[in-house]
Formats: sequence, C-alpha cells, structure tokens
Amino acid sequence: MLSINSKVLTSVLAVGLLIGMLLLGGCGANGDASEDKDPIRISDTQFQTLWINNAIAEFILEEGYGYPVEIINVSTPVMWESLASGEIDLHMELWRYNNKDLYLEATEAGDIIDLGPVYDTSTQGWYVPRYVIEGCEERDIEPMAPGLESVFDLPDYWEVFEDPEDSDKGVFLNSIHEWDCTVFNDVMIEAWGLDEYYNVQYPGGAAALDSALAGAYERGEPIVGYYWEPTWLLGKYDFVQLEMPEHDPEVWSEMRRVLDGEIEASEVDEACAYESFAIHKGITSGLKDRAPEVVDFLDEMNVGTDALNETAAFMEVEGADAEEAAVWYLENFQEKWRSWVPAEVEERIEEALIEKGADL
Repeated sequence: MLSINSKVLTSVLAVGLLIGMLLLGGCGANGDASEDKDPIRISDTQFQTLWINNAIAEFILEEGYGYPVEIINVSTPVMWESLASGEIDLHMELWRYNNKDLYLEATEAGDIIDLGPVYDTSTQGWYVPRYVIEGCEERDIEPMAPGLESVFDLPDYWEVFEDPEDSDKGVFLNSIHEWDCTVFNDVMIEAWGLDEYYNVQYPGGAAALDSALAGAYERGEPIVGYYWEPTWLLGKYDFVQLEMPEHDPEVWSEMRRVLDGEIEASEVDEACAYESFAIHKGITSGLKDRAPEVVDFLDEMNVGTDALNETAAFMEVEGADAEEAAVWYLENFQEKWRSWVPAEVEERIEEALIEKGADL
C-alpha cells in the first residue's frame, strides 16, 4: 500500500467522488424493509481482500438488516476525505499506519470512528517456500537450505537461489517499483550486506510478482522474495516468512528517509522488520446516530486473517467473484459471523444463504 503524504485534498477530488457515486455505485435492496432506509455507502479502493470484506458486509447489511448498499469506487486520498466528511459511511480496511497523519487527524477530530480490527494481522516480509527449508516428501523434494531461518542466513545459501543470468550471485525478488515497500526492501538488502550475494529483480507489476512466486512453487523451485498477507497466494501455497530484526520505530524512521529522498540506501547502516498490525474498520461519525444497529454489527465483525487468506485462495482458484467469495466465507466460517449479529438477523442471513445454495 502506498503512503499518502499530502494532508491537503482538493475540492476536485470531492467532486470526482460525487460523480463516482452516480456512475459507479452499485445498489442492492432487501425487499420492502430497505425501501425506508438510506443506503450504506461503502468505499472500494480496489484490492482483493477489501473486495471480500466489502462483499461480506454488503451481504449481511442487505440480507440481515434490510439496508441497501452502495459500493463506491474511489482512490485512497478521496476515501479519507469522504469518510471524514460523511460522503462515505464505511471503509473496511483502514491501513492507518500507511496513512498515519490522515488517520490521526480524522480520528482525533471525531470525524472518523475506528471500530477495531476486521482482521488481526497484516504482515509484510521476505518469504521462501517451506519445501526449500524442510523438503517435501509428497513432491519428492529434498531440503535445499535446511538451516535457513533468518535473513542473516541468506549469504550461506545464495547458490540455492542462483541468478540464471549471473552465476556469481543469487537473486532476490523485490516488489514493483511503484510501491513504498520496494524502497524499504532495497534498504534492508544494503544494510544487511546482502547486495554482495544477491542481485535484485523487480517484477513489472503485481501480477508478475504473483506469477513468479506461484510459478516457482508449482515447479518446486527455490525462490526468495517479498510478499505480504492476507493474500490468496499465501492462502493457497505454504510459504515461510524469514526472521528479521524486530521492528524498531527509530530505525524505521531512518529507513524512511530514503523513501522521502533525503538520503541514499547505501547511507543506512541498520534495518529492521516491517511492523505487523491489525487492519481496522472505520465509519463516518454520523453513521452511529443514523444506523446504530449497523455500527453494533460492524464493531463485532472480525473476519480473521487465516480465514481471509483461505477465502482469497478460494476466489483465485475457483475464479469466483467477490459476492461468491462472501457466500463461501459465510458458509465455511459460520462460528465467526453468527457471533457478530443478534438472533433475528442471524436467521435472515441463514435463509438468504440457503436460497443461494449454501450448505449450512
């Protein structure tokens, strides 16, 4: 996720939101019950786990509470501005540490209310397939790097990850150039002296990153690179995250100076792990008065990181859309969603799922 440094968002963005609400918003209703209720407007900043979480919330709001829902496609800057102003009611994934200034400004002013985790862990780091370390008897794969546990073990195993274009070094798969994390990975590589042992490869896009990791896994080949979770890829494949020095805010602040263009990566002597944190839901303050029962439900809603990984994997493997993924989640993780809602709402959701052929 890219950080948003600007605190000033122009009125043009707000106008764009209003146009988007008219052109891109999708609305669903649940019989007569929804006709007297104003729609719940949910923002979509276009990534897979958000699509799933939006679809789960939409299903419950429409089928369980009788609220029509509008899904509104917006950019991240417009989302923050519009959630604070009340033009959007709900955003299901506040990556608040990536946008700390905007988050603190809006929540401290009371314009946005943080409703707590929608899933408990968002993790970024460096991963290798488990079979690289442990082997895989079922696939007849012998361990390739049995002592590989941390990033500091990588110099001992560069030959395992040999660069096909440079036999004197291994290859590390970074993220794409447009992402902030790419810079942080570059800083880590230099600070830990790994540039002596590894060349860095930058995929052309997110799909190319996925393809490289998934392709190597399917072929049983060694690969080491950056990734994050929850995602479909880590839900489908068994990867191990390499240990890094514990996250240190002061060290990270120095690393961030490279991202901000103040210093070069080669000038940083120390690096640490990404910070892992829960991803929260946020609502506009006015929703609490307008739909308190909805806020009560959202306050309880926590889909779970592992469950979200599995649902994303289902979506990818089956070629399902977000609505189908939401139904699959509600069918397979009943103990979670039933705890979010009162009995009468639970019954309506169950009836709607049965109509869709869910096996409850």
